[in-house]
Amino acid sequence: MGYSCPSEHGIALIIINKMLLGMGVGLIIVGSLVVTDGSNTDHVRQVLNSITVTIGSSTVGSLVNTLSILMIVTGVAIFVVTWFSLLGIIFQKRFLLITYAIIVLLLLIPQITVISLWNKTEKESRDKDKMIEALNRGYTKDKIINSSPLSRSWNFMFMTHSCCGVNPVLTTTNDFDNTPWCTTEGSCQATSSQIPRACCINITESTYNSAPTSCHASVNPGTYHLKGCYDVIKKKMLPLTPSTNGVIVTTILLQVSVAIL
Repeated sequence: MGYSCPSEHGIALIIINKMLLGMGVGLIIVGSLVVTDGSNTDHVRQVLNSITVTIGSSTVGSLVNTLSILMIVTGVAIFVVTWFSLLGIIFQKRFLLITYAIIVLLLLIPQITVISLWNKTEKESRDKDKMIEALNRGYTKDKIINSSPLSRSWNFMFMTHSCCGVNPVLTTTNDFDNTPWCTTEGSCQATSSQIPRACCINITESTYNSAPTSCHASVNPGTYHLKGCYDVIKKKMLPLTPSTNGVIVTTILLQVSVAIL
């Protein structure tokens, strides 16, 4: 296998391919950041997994995780095949360049899929009604022990993120009114509570059961977290959307440039 100095055209391809190597690494990093996001270790991820979207009847959490893994796989594929292109340019092996161009064009499909579904998921996940539906469907107990996993996750989110419900809680009429905790069975249905104890200020896991009635029963201002959890959930959903869009769009443009050249 003989080596020859690349032409100006070859040098341009080498520069673009080096940029593609960087973009491949970028896809791997962005996808990995989402998969290993902090919401995996706190209770917000459980809440995300209860919010459904119209895309294949999936949940926000599972769909974002799937798209992130697809992004990582695509990044690895781009990184690997780009090396074949560089070898083809340096050693002037035309079949390597043709094979590379075909693979690069095929790799556009998963990237376009990711960016399309990612942005559609973000749009749907910003819908407050879907969050309220998830709360109404899944919040059953104002407990952190002997509670359903989803109710426990909502309660821990209220405590750790200093929020309550989805919308701000202003009165005893609030987002919890249509939850099983208020309509079927629970301290709200028994009218001894209007909001969960987890919404009370300065309540921790150890002091949960001693939350003041002025908070969870009377909903007196200044005793509970006024803000809703909408912004908390929204920020946890797709925190890297701008980076994702930027990396994928740049990668697609570079791939098209390589195919044209």
